[in-house]
This record gives sequence, structure tokens and C-alpha cells, in this order.
Amino acid sequence: MKHIYLCGPVTGQKRQEAANHFAAVEKKIRDGVSEPVFTSNPMRFCPPELDWYGAMKTCVGEMVRCHGIALLQGWQRSKGATLELKLAQDLQIPVVYIEPPLDYLDLSELFTAAPETLRYYNARLTQFHNEGVEESLAENRAIVELTHRYLDPYGFEYIENSQEG
Repeated sequence: MKHIYLCGPVTGQKRQEAANHFAAVEKKIRDGVSEPVFTSNPMRFCPPELDWYGAMKTCVGEMVRCHGIALLQGWQRSKGATLELKLAQDLQIPVVYIEPPLDYLDLSELFTAAPETLRYYNARLTQFHNEGVEESLAENRAIVELTHRYLDPYGFEYIENSQEG
């Protein structure tokens, strides 16, 4: 069974709103994969009385034992989530972007926080330009493809159950 860590913003949000968001993503993951997965949801295992440092120590300890992480909307504005993403990338823990950015402002923040996403967008845009697609249509198609990349419900199918250290 794959073990997926949920990574997203908590600080600065109402706890119940964050908990609802994380729970909705858990459901989306379970509904979108063909085999059972176990999800580590920080809203369930981090007590509300923990300060940010205590919560991050708990979360990072949980994250490094997972087979992959799922990034939730708004992660690029979260100090903790960006730290977790960087650590996951450094440890070669697979990352699935489970939700797309909300708007163009979020897209700009996303490109800053995750340069590989900007490279993907630019590569698609260049391909469309080379195919002679009109500028605004090319931009829209690149954004649609970027969104589909994020919303791939089968993204977790590519994460192995066990990883070599």
C-alpha cells in the first residue's frame, strides 16, 4: 500500500477550513487511484496546540517515511509546505501536484516556487508557437496542459510502494 503525505498550507487559516481542505484532498486521492493508499494528513496527527516548529518537526518526520507527497492549493505561499517540498525533492521523494493554481497570480507564485513547472509551461508554449498556434491560444493551451498535469488523478500510480535509500 502506498503511503502519501499531504502537503499544504495550514498557518494563517482557520483550523476547520484547513482540515476540510485536507479531508477533501484525501477523498480525491482515494477516489482517483485503482489501489488503496494510506494518506498522512497533518490535520489529523498534529495537535492544534503545537507551535509551528513542533508541527514542522512532526510533519517532516512523517513525510520522510512516505512513498510520495501530494501538494495542495496554496502550498507555494506556505513556508512549511515549501520547506517540505524542497526536502522531498532533495530526498527524491516523488511529488504529485494534486490541485492546480487558482488564478494567474497563483500561477506566477507557482513558477517562482517551483521552477520545473515554469520550464514545463515554457516548453509547451514553445512547442505550440513552433506549430503556428496563435499567441493567446498557445498561452491558453499551455495553461490547460499545465492544469491537466496537476489534476492527473493517476499521478500516484507512478509512485513505487518501496524506495531504495
